[in-house]
Formats: sequence, C-alpha cells, structure tokens
Amino acid sequence: MHYENAKAKVEFTEKRIAKAKSPAKIAKLQKRLEKEQRKLAFWQKHLDNNTFPPVVFGGKKLFQERCKGNITREEWQEVRSNRYLSRGDKTKGGNLNTRIYEGQDQIYLDIAADPVQKGKSVRYNRITVPIYLAQKPSKKTGKINGINYRQMVLDYIKTGSAYQVEILRRDGKYYVHVSIEEEVPMPYNHKGAFGVDTNPDGLGVTQVDCLGQYRGSEWLGQGEWTYARTNRRDNRTCEMAKKVILQAKEKGYALAVEDLKFKNDKSVMAKFKRMSHSFVWSKFLKAVDRSAAREEVPILKVKPAFTSVIGILKYQHMYGIAVHEAAGYVIARRGLGFDHEKIPKMLLDKLVKKKPEFKQMTNWKQWSAVKKSVLAKIKKITKRKKVNSLVSWQIHRKNVLGIG
Repeated sequence: MHYENAKAKVEFTEKRIAKAKSPAKIAKLQKRLEKEQRKLAFWQKHLDNNTFPPVVFGGKKLFQERCKGNITREEWQEVRSNRYLSRGDKTKGGNLNTRIYEGQDQIYLDIAADPVQKGKSVRYNRITVPIYLAQKPSKKTGKINGINYRQMVLDYIKTGSAYQVEILRRDGKYYVHVSIEEEVPMPYNHKGAFGVDTNPDGLGVTQVDCLGQYRGSEWLGQGEWTYARTNRRDNRTCEMAKKVILQAKEKGYALAVEDLKFKNDKSVMAKFKRMSHSFVWSKFLKAVDRSAAREEVPILKVKPAFTSVIGILKYQHMYGIAVHEAAGYVIARRGLGFDHEKIPKMLLDKLVKKKPEFKQMTNWKQWSAVKKSVLAKIKKITKRKKVNSLVSWQIHRKNVLGIG
C-alpha cells in the first residue's frame, strides 16, 4: 500500500511538471519530485529485499530526541511503558488477566501480576484496585444523560462474554478503557431516505421518498468543525450524527451517506492537506454507524462520484436549493437504487454535439463530458485563463444555455 501510494505520487507530480509553464513552479515541483522519488526508492528497497522498515516503540521522533539528549532516560522509559493491553476470552470468564467485578457499591479491577511457582503449577499474585466507570447523571433529575455506559458494561460482564481491558498511564494517572461487543438490532424497512452530503463546515441533508421524489432539505452548518479543539469537534460531530439519525428514525427513513475514502496517493497542496486533516468525515461516519445500529436505522453507503456535479447541473435550479442539499438529494436517490441519472434535455441539446457517441458512454462519463462542456462555456464567457469549478454555474446558467 505504501509503495503504491508513493508510486502514484511520483506519477502525479511528473504530470504536473509536464503541464507547468512557469520556471519557478517547475523548480518547486522538481524539488517535490526528488523527495517523492527518495521515498519510492525507500519502499522499493524493502520490497526487493523482502524486509520491513524498523519499528521504534515510543516513537521515532522521541527516539531521535533521546539520542540528542533532549529528553531524559526516565521520560523515554515512560513513553515506552505507559500501556498495558489484555485481550478477553469467553472460555475463561471474560478476561483471565484483568477481571472487572462489582462489590459493596464499588467496581474493582483485578490484575494478574508476578508469576509464582507452586509445585508443578504457576500462580499469579493479584493486584486489586478500585476503578471508576464514568457516567453523567443530571443535576436536576438525577437520571443518566444519554446511554448508561456504566450499567451496560456491568451487565455485559455478568454474561461471561469476552471483554478487552487497556490500561494507560498519562501524567502520573491511570486510565482504563474497556471494550465490549454490543448487540445490534435488525434495522427496520425504510420508507425513503435522508441523503447526507458531508463537508468540512456542515452537512447538506435532503429527504427523499421511496419513489425518489424530493420532500425537503436543510443545511446544518457546523463552523466549529474547522477550528475547534479535538474533543470539542468530536463532541459536536457525534451530536450532529445523533440528530440526523433521530430525524431519519422519526420519519421511518434510511440514512444514505457517501462512502468516502481519501487515499494518500496524490501530491496535494498544503491547503488541501490542512482541510482534509481536520475534515470530520471519518469521525462522522463512525458515529453514524454506531448511532444508527442502536436506533435500528438502516445505513445506505453509496459511491460519491459526481454527486455534486449532478446536484448542481440537474437539481439545484429545479428545486431552488443549495449546492450541498442538491448533492444530498443525489446521494439519497442513489442509496434508494436510482443510480442512473439522465442528462436533462436542455443540457443535451445545448452542450452535446456528437449524440450517437455520447449515448454509448457510461452514465458517469456522460456527466463528466457535460461538466467539461459547461466549464469551457463559462471560461469563454468570463474570459478567464482557467475555470475548474461549477460554483458560478447559477450565475452564468442562462448565458451558457442561451436562454437569457
């Protein structure tokens, strides 16, 4: 995977160099290409020798800092020994080495420590410590806000099923992470779908009935996603996922989302790296999967190709909705099985010249060809050197189609 990504980056940068005209830009791209070629040679060497890159427990950067004497031996050892993981086993009562149990209104963690030889058998000294399973009771009612995870874990442990325990040491404090398997109920038969277009600053949500007809839309803006701290951003993401799931459940609809996958195989600019790093799509999709399973809401994952293009060129003007809501409409229809989106007759007549050849193309290639024609028209009208986006489509729509 690393080799393929590195190879794709080199090929992509070589294409950019071939297209570049400015000497300054070519020089910058050449430096980037040299760096990417060194990375490709690094992975190629390991492939040829059938070896793996060395792994440093504690992190390569901190190891280099230790070699330079910038951190102490104690700090380095702290990083290397701050984690303990115990895998569960159903045949041994859930977890043999780290057991969790409740007694006298207190929860305890029993840990197998040093081995002791007793005759032919080996026994372990046990360390028992009290732990706190977090829960958040309301100050007004005294009831638990949201899901009672504490009781969920205790009920699960009583069944004897396997559970995993991870102990982390941070700043002199110990944290215990308990992983259990949650039963997932069967989702209901949906009457339609909510299409969700995920963006760095919010969600475009569109309702579609079982016949693929538009039934409403809204923009759920989340400006905090782009600048808030990690914990705050994660919290807002999960809250938004829960909100959308409950709306779909109330209507008896499924939730259609894009199956987004950002591969690290493009030599992208710093601006895109910053955007994709803070992009919450992965966190949102995980929160949606978890919340939907608990609420019995069906999840429909669709390919994201051309959802925005189709939404802008076909549905945005038709329903008078925003770009992301139009994309959400296409996602919902695709989730319900309406995969083939016909080209509107007006676009076909005004933008397509070779109609027999056009009809032989696949649906996505047809939309790609229409998009290129629209961009070429806008470029001619605006007299710009380059037009890569359909953002100005609504402004120049009448002029492009000759109906103004």
